[in-house]
Amino acid sequence: MSSKYPEAIPVADISSVSATDALLEIFSRMGFPREIQSDLGTSFTSFLTTEFFDRFGIKVTHSSVHNTQWNPVTLLHRTMKQILKVLCLESGQDWEKNLTATLLALQTITHESTRFSPAEHVQGKNLLTPEVLLYEHCVKPQEEDSIVTEYAFDLINRMRRCQELAIAKMTEVRDKRKFWYDKNAVKLEFRAGDLVLVLATSKPKKMAVQWTGPGAIESNLS
Repeated sequence: MSSKYPEAIPVADISSVSATDALLEIFSRMGFPREIQSDLGTSFTSFLTTEFFDRFGIKVTHSSVHNTQWNPVTLLHRTMKQILKVLCLESGQDWEKNLTATLLALQTITHESTRFSPAEHVQGKNLLTPEVLLYEHCVKPQEEDSIVTEYAFDLINRMRRCQELAIAKMTEVRDKRKFWYDKNAVKLEFRAGDLVLVLATSKPKKMAVQWTGPGAIESNLS
């Protein structure tokens, strides 16, 4: 989850069989995980999927029922749905046709929090995109069919649109989180004589107590 690398596979239904088949397809490319986080949907709580996780020794944690809106996967679904909705309206194609462009855009976009793209976190380097390849082609011109060039430009525009939508959505989520944090935040003001705990900046041992005190404030410097 820390890499924010998105994967999505279109399935005909949300049955346990479809869920396990999709997971195996991802595991075949990315490797088997030690832990999976999911919601409480029957696709991930049924006997089949539970037995599947137990057989491979995969630990499963479930997101809180009351805070599913902050589940990273839920947030990713929301972002992808909004991007796919716009692309489907613009292209007139089904969402499955626009899924690959959406995933590539989300995998190669630089996240503000990490300063790296998800692809760089997972693969150690960013993925080559049609935009980069077309730039290299322009620097070193070669004979190429105009239809291929037109398709490449169309794909670039679609990916750029995906990235713009992804950035807008991430900014919206960040601002919303900040709004609720600021709304519930309480400004603490200390006065001389108040008892406080002091953070121990140098600890003799890793598991030593982080705070010392309490101690009384003598005066406010600012």
